[in-house]
Amino acid sequence: MKEYNEIDQQIHQLSQVIAKFNRTFVTQKVDDSHTNLSFDYIGRKVWGRWATIKSELLIPGLDLQTQQIMLVNKHYQTIANFATIGKTQPIFEKEMAGHLSKSLQLDAQELLKPMHYEIPNYGFKKDGFQKWNASKLDLWIHYRHLANETCALLATHLNKTAEIRIWPHHFDTGIYMELNDKIAVGFGWAMADDMINEGYFYFSAYGLNDHKINYDSVSKLTIGRWIISSEWKGAVLGLAEANHQNIFVFLGEITQWVVSQT
Repeated sequence: MKEYNEIDQQIHQLSQVIAKFNRTFVTQKVDDSHTNLSFDYIGRKVWGRWATIKSELLIPGLDLQTQQIMLVNKHYQTIANFATIGKTQPIFEKEMAGHLSKSLQLDAQELLKPMHYEIPNYGFKKDGFQKWNASKLDLWIHYRHLANETCALLATHLNKTAEIRIWPHHFDTGIYMELNDKIAVGFGWAMADDMINEGYFYFSAYGLNDHKINYDSVSKLTIGRWIISSEWKGAVLGLAEANHQNIFVFLGEITQWVVSQT
């Protein structure tokens, strides 16, 4: 649990650089989805969004194996790499902004500004990023791949299409789906937080068009548990229990209840 939380925080912090690139160069969306990220299991990367910059398509990424921030063009050629190991974030952000200004003649000062949201002030920020432990990284890759896989399976189960994305603020891998005109669902894999001290799957339903979700009608889950409070209402399944069989049971019971609310 501790090992996973540590690497999750490191990757969360580094991914803010990708989110800043998205904010600066990707066409803005009202729902802030232009800042979203995605996890590439095959390439072992965290990607941002494609941006059209001076008629050229570019996408930023974080190579998890080399710990470099990279820029890739539409031909999937890497046009720039920025090392992070041994450096603090302000240092390599300045290097990145300088390269974009000099090589591409871009105004990249927005990269140096804070995001419009706050994330935890992780203690390691002042020391610079160190080379990640391979076993910790493998653990992170395992659970984020499991999250991608499970999101896709749930969308298929509910006969919906949904983009699997990572929101850079809370850093959850998740999907949002409107099942009909009465109900929408959010499902994903979240970082450890004040609610649960380990990574966890969450599932919540939301009423649309004044439709009310009756959370008083929930029954005890075989695996996982409900959290029903004024701050959040839904079901969770923690990292310690997050294997394929348990996820299958958890989602089966949850979706059966959700359908009853429509």
